[in-house]
Amino acid sequence: MKKSLLVALGAALTVFVLPLAHAADGDVRQDTKDIRADKKDVRKDTQEIRQDKREVRKDVRERNEDRRELRQDQLKGDKAGAAKERQELAKDNKDVRSDRKELHQDRAERHHDAHEMHQDRKERRQDMHENHRK
Repeated sequence: MKKSLLVALGAALTVFVLPLAHAADGDVRQDTKDIRADKKDVRKDTQEIRQDKREVRKDVRERNEDRRELRQDQLKGDKAGAAKERQELAKDNKDVRSDRKELHQDRAERHHDAHEMHQDRKERRQDMHENHRK
């Protein structure tokens, strides 16, 4: 009878108490996984920002070249060439605007991901502190 009571208490302990102890430990592990995922996202966003900056610089160079060519065509009196350069200039301006928009979006994503990472770190510190108190 005592043996079966001990087995029942052991089973109850296993079913109810141990998962609670591991749940607190699991929170720290999950927070660590979240932090790693957020770090990856921040790194990816930073790479996208660098790429967007390169694209903006390239498009600005192309736009400046088209402006010079437009000015030369206007000085020479080449109306057909000037019209063509205006079209290219409009296209380059559009490219610059779209690249700057992408750059802004990537920066906002990076800011959001960094904020999430800081929140996860804060939660992990709190969980670890609570675990050490117990």
